[in-house]
Amino acid sequence: ERGIDFYLPAETEAISGIGSIDGVRLKDGRIIPADIVVMAVGIRPNTDLAKSAGLHCERGIITDDTLQTFDPRVYAVGECVQHRNRSYGLVAPLFEQAKVCANHLAQLGHAAYRGSVTSTKLKVTGIDLFSAGDFTGGSDVEEILFEDAANGVYKKLVLKDDKIAGAVLYGDAIDS
Repeated sequence: ERGIDFYLPAETEAISGIGSIDGVRLKDGRIIPADIVVMAVGIRPNTDLAKSAGLHCERGIITDDTLQTFDPRVYAVGECVQHRNRSYGLVAPLFEQAKVCANHLAQLGHAAYRGSVTSTKLKVTGIDLFSAGDFTGGSDVEEILFEDAANGVYKKLVLKDDKIAGAVLYGDAIDS
């Protein structure tokens, strides 16, 4: 309805045009005419400095629940951190990490970062979409669905062990 096409899965081989974009060539040979290209590519933590300083890194800089690295003199927060095997590319978890780390550094008690429940709201005019947690479902969860196709509303709650594990709200995200 909005004139938006999605090509999934797809790998971009080249963006063509001289002075302005006129298309995208995919690795499978398809050519897609385009006036604008938007890419969502995720994050990849930059750990070069941490590695050169001798800090333990995997995908990101490994931290404990106080955001302390394996070197007790060094703390890390943000997209470069790998905490409990997760890295976050959203700003809300980074603020949570900073609050815990600052509390620990200021010796104001013992705060612990246990990870974040990530949620995101699509910010495109005319599209009301919210997602949070693990909403993919599976055999070990219960799914509650509400669909109102006439009004363009889709709501899905995923329950695991009698708790909300994830949610997707489209068309009416007021309950987000």
